[in-house]
Amino acid sequence: MRHELTEPAERDIRDILRNTMQMFAPQQVRAYARIIELGIELISEDPDRPGSIERAELAAGVRLLHLEIAAGRRGGAAHCLYYMKGRLSDDTIGVIVVRVLHERMEPRHRVTTALKDMARAKVGSPDIPDGDEPSGGPGSSGTGNFSNAP
Repeated sequence: MRHELTEPAERDIRDILRNTMQMFAPQQVRAYARIIELGIELISEDPDRPGSIERAELAAGVRLLHLEIAAGRRGGAAHCLYYMKGRLSDDTIGVIVVRVLHERMEPRHRVTTALKDMARAKVGSPDIPDGDEPSGGPGSSGTGNFSNAP
């Protein structure tokens, strides 16, 4: 199944890799970028895969995959993919990565804001709960290739 990233998800990944570079070395940035890529591949192959968690309290259809599953070991990553199945920009059905957040971040506002932005941009077809108004721009698509990250 194909996938797309929202603008907030792309920004999340850039920030994660930038912070990884500041704290570690380029080799670790490449390793973590590969973990993110693998996580996206896993959910693209099977959005309902074992280990993913339904997060219906955020919005209908939203799921979470902890990237430690992609890393292959507990504690191997500290971020989570928030995603859903939906209509992609080419009008096919695929996986939309809504946000990539640290495991300790509260996702409610961040995820619902990204979903509202998607609805405004007519990307995907999320069921969005009432709540805070979004502050970011509309969502976009991306390929998810982070091998050449900072």
